[in-house]
Amino acid sequence: VAVELDERLLPVLGETLAGFDNIKVIQADVLKIDLDALLRQEFPNMEVVICANLPYYITSPIVMRLLETRLVKAITVMVQKEAAARICAAPGSRNAGALSAAVSYYAVPQILFPVSRGSFMPAPEVDSAVIRLDIRPQPAVSPVDEALFFKVIRAGFSQRRKTLSNSLSSGLGLAKDQTSAALQQAGLRP
Repeated sequence: VAVELDERLLPVLGETLAGFDNIKVIQADVLKIDLDALLRQEFPNMEVVICANLPYYITSPIVMRLLETRLVKAITVMVQKEAAARICAAPGSRNAGALSAAVSYYAVPQILFPVSRGSFMPAPEVDSAVIRLDIRPQPAVSPVDEALFFKVIRAGFSQRRKTLSNSLSSGLGLAKDQTSAALQQAGLRP
């Protein structure tokens, strides 16, 4: 099953895939479609692996949307090289951020290989990379409140040049002494 937003590609795909009876193309926005229902309908009682060439300008929302379905075994996608570095960044590294923390919650990410801009005609202005996200059977941690967990992650990375205490205070709407005390209780320097 392929989900394609651009209706101009449907005739091309129809012609290109005409000899295959095991492919279904759905014209829809992957960010708006009910992915859970689609996957359950098209792949009942099957392990699902997603493979895609993502639009670079909306890579992060699509990756998160795919991870949040929790109905897939693995995701292999081509993304902009810099996005691949951010998505697969190790904790504490320069590229680590809210996106890499969220991805690591759901999956074990890895960069498979680079794809040069010269591999395309016409050549884009950026290089690409293919990444794989192997979905964890259980999330990496077990927060009491998952929504709050992700809110804290976003707040923590929202102002990289400020202290963690200030970022959390501002991002969560809490007094600085509250965030400082919580960080000290967790054994972290505010």
